[in-house]
Amino acid sequence: MSAIAGIGFLMKYILIPGQERWIKYGSNVGLYLFGLDRHEWGTIHLIIGFILLSLLVLHIILHWNAILNIYNKLFKIKTVKIIIAILFIIISAILIFIPFVITPDVIESERGQGRHGTIYNESPKSENNSISLNKEKIHYYDTSLEKHKHSNPLIEVKGFMTLAEVSKKYNVPSEIIKIKLNIPNSVSDNQKFGLLRNKYDFTMSDVEKIIDEYNTKRK
Repeated sequence: MSAIAGIGFLMKYILIPGQERWIKYGSNVGLYLFGLDRHEWGTIHLIIGFILLSLLVLHIILHWNAILNIYNKLFKIKTVKIIIAILFIIISAILIFIPFVITPDVIESERGQGRHGTIYNESPKSENNSISLNKEKIHYYDTSLEKHKHSNPLIEVKGFMTLAEVSKKYNVPSEIIKIKLNIPNSVSDNQKFGLLRNKYDFTMSDVEKIIDEYNTKRK
């Protein structure tokens, strides 16, 4: 449970999502801990949750007699015992399985819009020996959903994808992508584009344009 809580705090307050990264760092930088981003830590969080659930089931099995004794002491009337037990089972089942049966609200948005917002940067301004605050609007957006400007809508590169994954998916040699983006050939193909983008100053649209042009020339 400590691991679940700790990783939860890590994803919430340290490995913050794109919109919050813009506010804190001024750009959508990649945040990693031990080489893992927030999505990969989320997978670990889920795995530990399954382990905890398994241990809980094992705990109940090993202490079943003790649980029955306590339950019988708390509730003397048989009908009450049955009703409470049924309600407990139903509520537990709903809480566990409801994510697999519900349907989320699907809202169509124009591709590349992402989440937009406005924040204010308060900077002191001296005038007549007095200080007033000049509020300057700064617009931010999540570059993981940045607008795609190439002509082929079938090509889509995300920050969590690696060079190797993109190379295989779109049949473009990783060396070609590296040359076009001025990425040293020594860089591993297992590097994610989110991290490379911040280091070598390119956009996902640049990558998609390279893929589109390469495949067009091959036809």
